[in-house]
Amino acid sequence: MSWLASWREARVLRSFKKIGTGCKVTGINIEVKGKVTLGNNCIIRGNVVLRTHKQGHITLGNGVEISDYALFQVNDEVIIGDNTYIGPFVVARDTNHLFQGTDIHWRLTPHITEPIRIGKNCFIGANSYLMPGVTIGDGALISPGSIINRNIGPGEVWGGSPAHKIAHRTDEAQRPKRKREFDLISMYGFIPEEGEV
Repeated sequence: MSWLASWREARVLRSFKKIGTGCKVTGINIEVKGKVTLGNNCIIRGNVVLRTHKQGHITLGNGVEISDYALFQVNDEVIIGDNTYIGPFVVARDTNHLFQGTDIHWRLTPHITEPIRIGKNCFIGANSYLMPGVTIGDGALISPGSIINRNIGPGEVWGGSPAHKIAHRTDEAQRPKRKREFDLISMYGFIPEEGEV
């Protein structure tokens, strides 16, 4: 790492309210505003915005990775559990305008603010949008391009716009379909092309 990259990383890490050990900032143009706490061994990629307003705070558990161009805007609370991956261009906002039940201009409508909670060992795919008040259970997987507007249970796989449940990660019906792939990966370390085995 060059002296400039080291200086830039140290400057960004000083912006956090609290920081664990072994955290890395691997990109440039990172905005940290307000109360943001990092656990141990977190990775923050480039062009990430972690912005809190009012009494809001963002808490990242141990081993969380936030990929490029992710945006978090928080007035209340966003909690991300240990070893969760946040893909590129993910947006999480715990506040939005009230649109239904009124015909006045959207800028004049009141705000709805509800905390967002993401469990441990989750995967949030690229270009996903997390609406205010959602809770994502441990081990859940969100496919890329999803709009999450309701709670997701542990180990569930969701996708779509708006997102709907696709499967459960431990679904027994899916295991026979994947058994061959798992066997090939354990033998060769990858899935060989047809005719290579």
